[in-house]
Amino acid sequence: MRQVVRPFAQPPSGAAAISFTTADDLAAVREFAGAHAHASGLAAGRVPGLKLAVSELVTNTLRHTAGGGVVRVWADGGTVVIELTDGGTFRRTAPEQPAARPTAAGGWGLYITGEVCDEFSYYTRPGHTVWRLVFRNPAATP
Repeated sequence: MRQVVRPFAQPPSGAAAISFTTADDLAAVREFAGAHAHASGLAAGRVPGLKLAVSELVTNTLRHTAGGGVVRVWADGGTVVIELTDGGTFRRTAPEQPAARPTAAGGWGLYITGEVCDEFSYYTRPGHTVWRLVFRNPAATP
């Protein structure tokens, strides 16, 4: 997981999007992201990991912020990008150190997310965090 210091470029205007506000929305968001990622060219074998990563981020958003968030999915060359925007401010406890494997009963969500995607980064400012996951499709990448 890597923090970026400048906001990400805006998603393309045609990016598929779904909002969520409660845990009741979790299954729908997970299925939405998986279906759109596959339709955008992600290999079927990568979809379960993508759905797991999305589930972890949505769960973290619901646990640690108010108001839910928005998930967007789009293709970018040989990759599929998932972006989750929420109303929280993420503060890493030790920003100078890489994400480590958690040892407590909780705290596994961001670790798992980083393990299953090819790139995992975020941009945060007070009251706003954008999480971006990139999944490369080996079949589509030269």
